[in-house]
Amino acid sequence: MTLNWHELIEKAWNDRKDLLESDEFDCWRVFHGYTEGASGVVIEKFGTMVIVEYKDDIRDDLDEIKDALLQCFPFTLILAKGDQSIGLRLKDRMYALHGDISDAPKFAKEYGISYGLLPDAMHNCGLYLDARPVRKWLAHNSEGRRVLNLFSFTGSLGIAALKGGAKAAIHLDKSKALLPRIQNSYEINGMDFGTRSFIQGDIYKHLPKAIKNGQRFDGIILDPPPKVYKSPYSEHQPKGQDFSRLVSLCSKLLNPGGWLICLFHRYDATWDQSDAEIIASSSDTLKMTERFTSECDFPDDNVDRKLRVTVFEKI
Repeated sequence: MTLNWHELIEKAWNDRKDLLESDEFDCWRVFHGYTEGASGVVIEKFGTMVIVEYKDDIRDDLDEIKDALLQCFPFTLILAKGDQSIGLRLKDRMYALHGDISDAPKFAKEYGISYGLLPDAMHNCGLYLDARPVRKWLAHNSEGRRVLNLFSFTGSLGIAALKGGAKAAIHLDKSKALLPRIQNSYEINGMDFGTRSFIQGDIYKHLPKAIKNGQRFDGIILDPPPKVYKSPYSEHQPKGQDFSRLVSLCSKLLNPGGWLICLFHRYDATWDQSDAEIIASSSDTLKMTERFTSECDFPDDNVDRKLRVTVFEKI
């Protein structure tokens, strides 16, 4: 079936006029193909750069997509990123449709905070746009708290907590390669990157050690990937996001009144089932206090297909 990309993109763009007119951020999802007419295609804006990601081979349509985007906004750089499942070499599935990648922005802005980008990374360039309401929540609920950011990736959630007045944010991730990217975001936001701001290590090794050493936090961010890595330090084989095991550990690290914010990327359980699993895994030491999901640039009437976020409080 031939798609009318000009019509699809123009409609999606017009549906997001409130985002374009806002001066609070310069990045959002322009086109959510799963519900806007082209499953497997997503288009995201970061300042004057836009990235077109696709899981089916639509290379013959890319020029039309480029023209449609330029009719909406004077983008200086349009990147195409094809998924590896297409079976093409990297250079044949990631390239500039318009502009030069050397001119790519190094940061995106959101609610007064700058977040570092790596546009030519094959996967996410550093900022998950569906988590924008999470960063906003953290900026309003972290004052005076000591926060632990687990599976921290590029550190955006911990940085939002710091901008919201957290007295400390400790990032834990398995990848040491992320350290300079987190440091860049600290520097652009005028933050001091302390020697214990980033811990590179295995979460299944670090959390039991932190419990044994008596460490405590006033907030924990738990955002595991859809499939948690296999660990030699885990007594079990992690399945999916492995919330049951991770929450049993996190609940022991929280001070009374501390919050645990969980980001669900799963389709095997409803939101109610996921929340019930969290509470049971904490030995009923947590209570649910708040829920929210991604915003209007991720349109979907079925909330169980979206990012689901729940905040719990330590009783």
